[in-house]
Amino acid sequence: MTVHDKRLARSHDDILEAIAAALDIPAGKFEEAKQRYEALGSWLDRPESTLADLDPAISPHGSFLLGTVTRPLTDADEYDVDLVCRLNGSKATLTQKQLKDAVGYEVALYARARNMERPDERRRCWTLNYAQGAQFHMDVLPALPDAPRYQSQLMAKGFRALASDDSLSGHAIAITDNQRHDYDRISDDWLQSNPYGYAAWFKGRMRVRLTEAKRVLATRERVTASVDEIPDHKVRTPLQQAVQLLKRHRDCMFADDGEHKPISIIITTLAAHAYNEEASLSAALQTILSNMHLHILERDGIAWVANPVNPVENFADKWPEEPTKRDNFIRWLAQARQDFAQYLRASPFGTVPAELERRLGPTLVKRAVASVMPNETAIGVPTLLLGGASDADLERARRAVDEVQRNGPQSRPWVR
Repeated sequence: MTVHDKRLARSHDDILEAIAAALDIPAGKFEEAKQRYEALGSWLDRPESTLADLDPAISPHGSFLLGTVTRPLTDADEYDVDLVCRLNGSKATLTQKQLKDAVGYEVALYARARNMERPDERRRCWTLNYAQGAQFHMDVLPALPDAPRYQSQLMAKGFRALASDDSLSGHAIAITDNQRHDYDRISDDWLQSNPYGYAAWFKGRMRVRLTEAKRVLATRERVTASVDEIPDHKVRTPLQQAVQLLKRHRDCMFADDGEHKPISIIITTLAAHAYNEEASLSAALQTILSNMHLHILERDGIAWVANPVNPVENFADKWPEEPTKRDNFIRWLAQARQDFAQYLRASPFGTVPAELERRLGPTLVKRAVASVMPNETAIGVPTLLLGGASDADLERARRAVDEVQRNGPQSRPWVR
């Protein structure tokens, strides 16, 4: 998906980038998923569709939109492609059940026309399962535009600037939820979501590096289009790559406890808050791992990871009732600090420490490293000696590792 030079690694950053690239969804798989959801959108909007009068539109959200998709742990697992099916209807004339059933009916017709399994109904969406070889499924979330109500609620809560920024609040949606008490009644009080506002915020946290990555791609590929015309999915920034590495580390660490693992939206939000437009992946990881905990707030004794485009929503709302989830986040962050600190500060060039390799996937890591390392490379050169690091820097790195081993990862020895 991301275009990479065929070049050999010269630093730990090159190796980290190779691992992140190996974690990314392959270009062919991305295009296949894109073609499939565009085909679904065309089906829903065909003249014979029972939804045609509502002008249905399909678009991705979640990690596909953010550019933080991470390869499944095994070939038996699938990519989860999150889609919004937005219709120009009104909550004054449609119940949530009517909207969801209407979308489900057309999605089922689509599946039948292509000899696919009947879609599964979930609490808020319909899941469209493709043949095993596709290695992905699509969650289709029925929705109606709901920006005016969303913005008025932000205003009422005192978030005037957020409500006035159309890029952050002007694309909010109302979504269906079959567990709501008013699911089958006309009501204005639908659950709300704002995935496109969140994506705009996330993009804003890396705007400088995203523009630079597109400029580099345009130069390297001799693209005649302007930087603004290059699709976001063609490049990756250090923030996106850092999130991919951290999510993968989380997945491996909690491979046997998926129910209580730190959720992606918390990792992504805290990482984006902590990121400060660092130019390299190693620097981004150091800043993020050092500072992401600072953006976990406390409100009335409750841990709070605010939705940046709806601060009254707490992404960590499950932590009080399920303290294991909070404990696991703290444990994961401590382990990630230790594993990446060991690699960034003292690991010989060309090697990945056993613990980090295990928590990113040994097979994937070995393949990624081999793809950028010549067979004859000497791997005994310490990281900080590359580029003429001083003896003082090297000694500081050795002391950092000693401190991690002595006092634990909470000591954050990698902070300068």
